[in-house]
Amino acid sequence: MKPGKIKPNYFAERPPRGGEPYNASDIVAIDDSRFLFCDNNIGDALFELRLGSDGQAASPIARRPIEGISAASVDDLEAMALVEDQGRRFILAISSLSLKRRKSGKKKAARHGEEVPARDGLLRIAIDGEGRLQAELLQGFRAWLIDNAPELGQAPNCLPDDGGLNIEGLGWHPAERILLLGLRTPVIDRRPIILRVRVNDVGGPWTLGNFEMLPAILLGIDQEQDDQGIRGIEYNTSEGDFLIIVGNATSASKAPFNLYRWDGNTDGAVERVDDVRFHKKMRVEGVARGTIGGRAATVFVDDAGGYQILWNRSE
Repeated sequence: MKPGKIKPNYFAERPPRGGEPYNASDIVAIDDSRFLFCDNNIGDALFELRLGSDGQAASPIARRPIEGISAASVDDLEAMALVEDQGRRFILAISSLSLKRRKSGKKKAARHGEEVPARDGLLRIAIDGEGRLQAELLQGFRAWLIDNAPELGQAPNCLPDDGGLNIEGLGWHPAERILLLGLRTPVIDRRPIILRVRVNDVGGPWTLGNFEMLPAILLGIDQEQDDQGIRGIEYNTSEGDFLIIVGNATSASKAPFNLYRWDGNTDGAVERVDDVRFHKKMRVEGVARGTIGGRAATVFVDDAGGYQILWNRSE
């Protein structure tokens, strides 16, 4: 990676619904110069970003419908991980699993949260030879996770800004066949949490019986004034380790975004990537390793509606 402070390169387009920019929550590389990102306001489609050899957009952002689910069946889609298994490719995707904020009928009533089915599941999205996306939605995953992760304590009963369960990172460890869930909240002793779920057969029956919970890992990041949570996870195939993005754990936190490397050790020891700094306007929500015009690169997406690239140092 080349050193420098990373500023967002904003998308030229807005989503079909109009109004707000794309809220890009995570990104995966599917081919040379081709990436898919998710928008946490849209549950039944991903969006393709094609980049030219100069790192600029090569074509307009294209909507890629996810077949097999409806727009109402998935809400707050926050994180994705690309999985390759026995010649097949899947994208595993998950919502925040958080409670949804709502107001009561009283004008000045306090806000409170509620569970909603659309924030309950885990998606397995198959990518066929023509690039079509076909999904299976495993419902009940939130309840299974809560039952099997005692580290969460009372967090599943709270809103994210009160330290409630809020997942924003998803990674895949191919050698160990472990799904890594990065929590923005809660944090424990000011350390971000990774929940680990072994998938016995990633291409097999998409049921809760296919999973095994492993002990959680607390990352030993450098302490800032405010709490930091995980905002993105990406497996680094060239190095065999993970890139971890951390940032403000709650909306009240002023902690900056930072990038770490983690080799998967269970002690949670990490190495901060000191020569990468994010501009204060860059709200980093996802990271992907891939190639652009044959050159190795890391692509970050910004939930304010943009992206940025770091080219591999050796290129």
